[in-house]
Amino acid sequence: MKLRVRHQIFFLAAIVLVIYYPALSAGVNSVDDSRIVAAYGMGAGKGLAEIFLSSGNYYYRPLVALSYYLDNLLWCMHPRFMHLENILYHLLNTLLLFFIARQLAGAWGVKSPWFPLASALLFAVHPINTESVTWIAGRTDPLAAIFIFSAIWCLLQCLIKGRLQYLYPVLLLFILGVLTKEIAFCFLPVALLLAISWPGEVRIRPTLLRLLAGLSVSVLLLVLVFITFSRTFSVTAFLSSSRGGVLLSVQNALMALGFYLKKLIFPLPLNFAIDAVSSFYILPGVLFVLLLPFCLKMRTLPPLLAVVCGVFLFPSILVSMSHVAWTPYAERYLYLPSAFFCMGFVGAGSLLLGKIQRQQWLPFVVFSLAFGAAIITVQRNFVWQDNLTLYRDTVRKSPDFAAVHLELGAALLQNWQLREGRAEFEIAERLNKRPSLRSLIKENLMRVRLLQGDAQGAREYFYQIFRNKEDAGPEFLRLLIKADAGLAGKRDDTGGRNVIYYDMIGTYDLLYRKTGDPFNLYQKGLLAFRRGDNVNARAYMRKAVNEAPAETHYTAAAVKWLQKLEAGQ
Repeated sequence: MKLRVRHQIFFLAAIVLVIYYPALSAGVNSVDDSRIVAAYGMGAGKGLAEIFLSSGNYYYRPLVALSYYLDNLLWCMHPRFMHLENILYHLLNTLLLFFIARQLAGAWGVKSPWFPLASALLFAVHPINTESVTWIAGRTDPLAAIFIFSAIWCLLQCLIKGRLQYLYPVLLLFILGVLTKEIAFCFLPVALLLAISWPGEVRIRPTLLRLLAGLSVSVLLLVLVFITFSRTFSVTAFLSSSRGGVLLSVQNALMALGFYLKKLIFPLPLNFAIDAVSSFYILPGVLFVLLLPFCLKMRTLPPLLAVVCGVFLFPSILVSMSHVAWTPYAERYLYLPSAFFCMGFVGAGSLLLGKIQRQQWLPFVVFSLAFGAAIITVQRNFVWQDNLTLYRDTVRKSPDFAAVHLELGAALLQNWQLREGRAEFEIAERLNKRPSLRSLIKENLMRVRLLQGDAQGAREYFYQIFRNKEDAGPEFLRLLIKADAGLAGKRDDTGGRNVIYYDMIGTYDLLYRKTGDPFNLYQKGLLAFRRGDNVNARAYMRKAVNEAPAETHYTAAAVKWLQKLEAGQ
């Protein structure tokens, strides 16, 4: 049975929509998703000019930022629409892969008519791609893949039809891919590889190779100039975050390579936060590197696709050697490599079955694998629907990862499971080795004490962390004020309350000096009034009224308080 192309397209579209339908209910994940909603949502004030300026960290991805800007403009950052957007990106990539597989099958003479459909189907349902599709913040790879796959399709058209004008959209799509994610730079060696390995006579091949080589050298020089004059993106900054010397870096790279190859073949267990992998994975990593020269010499399609897969794995290996990402290893990094793995796997299966005269078995084998993969992907989508479920699953698989215990504690707090949440924060504090997490963990430990009604315990914990209030950041000072307010509410004697109010006024004054927010002046005025100090209350309120923006929630109240205090003068 041979399906028409349009029927295969409808089939692939239906599969993607059915498999990822549960992702529409995934909501906002506490890792990065909430930050994205806050940064681009209503009132954030992030404009187009700001989006295309450097973000000041390791990443410059303006087209991803633009997608979030449009999410706010079109549907006010509604999670369902943002998840639907990710699903449609994956659907488009699945169809692009289908058409790329058709081009490759025609050029390399793949006999099985099922090769394009089977390759795209495995990619569509591969469980390793769940994180990239279901996580709002994971859209960087699917969005970049759209431009990379489109560029590859145009390049193959150039080789098939022998027309150099297809290079114009290739260049444009490559630039758009780079503006989406850095992995797009890998397109250049892949393009050279495809042009060199393309079977048969290609009249424009010499010219095409010169143009691609010139583009690659130009891009390399631009990157070198950029990292030379950039502090944020410099090689020094990257190497300073490396885990050790050269030998240890090579070992980590081979471990990461072997681990990711295993994940492509057998993705279980699926894990949102992978902080360490077994040294055993050095073996498949070394084996793959040793086989690369033989793959390059062979003139069949599966070895070529294996090399392309390795090229797109390279950026994820760099990440594993440093601390530039939340986790050193991540399933979302395999989104692009998985596409070429799926084509290579189906191509190798087709060759093997062809040698034993069982080519008709290919659909049965692939569809059986796809059915099992689809079940796993659907189950994983349900895990992603709830932060608490996701982080419990992640803690079970990465019990020594402090950041995941922190996220699980926050999810437990949102569900008012205070005792369990506090226990997770304490585990995170004990396991943590990252300075960037230390303050956040302690903030949550102080906050959970307040939620448990232990204001005195929260205050004592504050002074265990800081010798002086001046050393604390704004969030800790706000928590200290809440603790003092709780203690003041329990005091029956006026003198004791006034002492606490006096200390709170000092904390608000310090908070005002650190943040410049006039709301702290307004609060100082209220506390001074409660202490019976109307003179200072008037002064604080007058300053608050003079400095407060016209539309703040407390401006009108501050004006009324000032009028009352001045009337009592």
